[in-house]
Amino acid sequence: MKEFFVGYLPTIPPGIARALRRAVIGILLGTIAAAIVLAVSQHRFPPSAFEYGNVRSFEGLIEESPYPALLVKRPGVVQSADQYSRYLLVGAGKHGADIAGLAGKYVELRGMLIYRGHETLIELVPGSLQAMDGALYTPSTPADLGAVTLTGEIVDSKCYFGVMNPGAGKVHRDCAARCLRGGIPPAFIAIDPEGRSRVYMLANKDGGKIPAEWAAGHAARPITLHGQLMRSGDTETLYADLGSVHVQP
Repeated sequence: MKEFFVGYLPTIPPGIARALRRAVIGILLGTIAAAIVLAVSQHRFPPSAFEYGNVRSFEGLIEESPYPALLVKRPGVVQSADQYSRYLLVGAGKHGADIAGLAGKYVELRGMLIYRGHETLIELVPGSLQAMDGALYTPSTPADLGAVTLTGEIVDSKCYFGVMNPGAGKVHRDCAARCLRGGIPPAFIAIDPEGRSRVYMLANKDGGKIPAEWAAGHAARPITLHGQLMRSGDTETLYADLGSVHVQP
């Protein structure tokens, strides 16, 4: 006769008990395996950071174009395109940096680092930027990497480089638009001709800044741009022909 369960009896028949134990163990193991698979398959955030609250002191030369940056001399490197480390400058919150007429001058400042890979920004502590005695900056000629056509998306560099994760895509569009309107330098995340994902700073073809409203209006949308690619030190900048923009479907 087959075993069957009677609720008011104090014990479960041995065969049914064994089957229940196997079922419970199987469910537990399946749940653990599913959790591991889901955790491993999740998109991992890139290695980026915002050293919030860790205020450092810096000295270097102020570069104005296309976006404010601090150039810090690299030890032992003399008269080459790579003699400076370049730190983009941004203000607090969703604001660009105010360099207060100090372009080309040697300065000291305090700020907090924001970085992703070799791309680094400094969020200025308000009122800390001061001119010092030192050599004036003579701009070096960027290396011309040629004309390119790239497809990607515009992001605000402050969030993308470390303040927020993820700092790109539709979920970040509204934040990116507000940052870009506030003067945060735009970056272009695109696939290079070798098929690799790359980060380019984005400037106008005339060498100036991208209009903030234009950048904000195209943020987090797949677009194609044509322009001239230039390299200064570790920084690659796409000087884009804004009239060439093509919004992808």
